[in-house]
Amino acid sequence: MTKGYNKANVFDKLSWILEKEEIKKRACVFLSHKKEDKPACRKIAEYLSKAEIDYYLDEEDSSLQQAVGSDDAHKITESIKKGITESSHMLVVVSEKTYESQWVPFEVGYGHSSLVDGTNDKLKLSILTLKDLSEKELPIFMQVGNILRGTKSLNQYISEVSNKLEKSMINETRLFSHSTSNHPLDNVLNWQL
Repeated sequence: MTKGYNKANVFDKLSWILEKEEIKKRACVFLSHKKEDKPACRKIAEYLSKAEIDYYLDEEDSSLQQAVGSDDAHKITESIKKGITESSHMLVVVSEKTYESQWVPFEVGYGHSSLVDGTNDKLKLSILTLKDLSEKELPIFMQVGNILRGTKSLNQYISEVSNKLEKSMINETRLFSHSTSNHPLDNVLNWQL
């Protein structure tokens, strides 16, 4: 079974480069998030991977981690910009903690200017609210994207990004129905939204 690759991971990126041409045309989703939401973001990345969606998750980007370790703001910024530019979509994972982030607003702004401007495609920049924030209003700067509130809307998003029918992906066990008991994202997202 084919999976989605984490293009921030050196080995995954190499595997992706060596793959067939049709795999190289797949969508790649940059996962923007606050550091404290990394466990939830990992689960979402696994879910995307199972659906054959490539993604960029920062913790495996060695140049970004070196820049963070040396507290080099310029290199951090350039690494983030490169990750966004090499992606076709951005999914901003938002919780109450996100409001304290210094980097998420930058990523949203840069993602909006590099992925959306000129295309008018709101799907390219999407905001996914975690359980603690699923029914609350978002700050204005986050309302520029396609807002996803739970598992149901995430499945629809994945279907649109991959250009595959949600029902087919569920039948192939690449996705789980939002109403499935013991959904892999139950602890992260509301199921009915």
